Amino acid sequence: MDLEAMYAEKAEMFRAAIDKQADEEIAKNAKEIREKRSAAGKAKAERALAEELAKVRAERSVHEMKFKKELSRCEFETTKAVRAHRKKLVDEFFEEIRGELAEFAKSAKYEDYLKRSIAKAEKELGGDFIILAAAKDVEKVKALTKHEVRAERTILLGGISALDETKGLYADFTLDSALGNEKDAFTDKEELRL
Repeated sequence: MDLEAMYAEKAEMFRAAIDKQADEEIAKNAKEIREKRSAAGKAKAERALAEELAKVRAERSVHEMKFKKELSRCEFETTKAVRAHRKKLVDEFFEEIRGELAEFAKSAKYEDYLKRSIAKAEKELGGDFIILAAAKDVEKVKALTKHEVRAERTILLGGISALDETKGLYADFTLDSALGNEKDAFTDKEELRL
């Protein structure tokens, strides 16, 4: 046998074994690279998905805040409009009552009201006090009492107030304060609150 042929054959077998081993290593490395690429691709996709979800959540949060702000503004505007309308209705209602009280102050029953008010003042303050009345009522009140009567410019609708200067006592029986008290009590009712 020819030594050269034998070496060539062994070299060919050796080369084939090396090629086979190299091909296996290449295949193994290629598989690992593909797996790493796939894993890296999944990680990259997961990161991209997480970033997109974070963007969506942030955008959702911004829109929720805008919605809440707009809703709050609308509720405020509605409440403001309701309160303004309610105030207008209450003012109109009490303006009507003011007109009715002004008519009452011109009626015959008004003199009885003044007498009852003077009697209440005497009961509350005793015998020595000054009566304060609207300028239009001073003469009418003087005819009903022995007490000193003074004009009081703050009394517009009618009625009297009484003042005991020595004791520092004051009693108010004016239609003006009665109307003001009723208006305050009316608007303080829980049913009328928002």
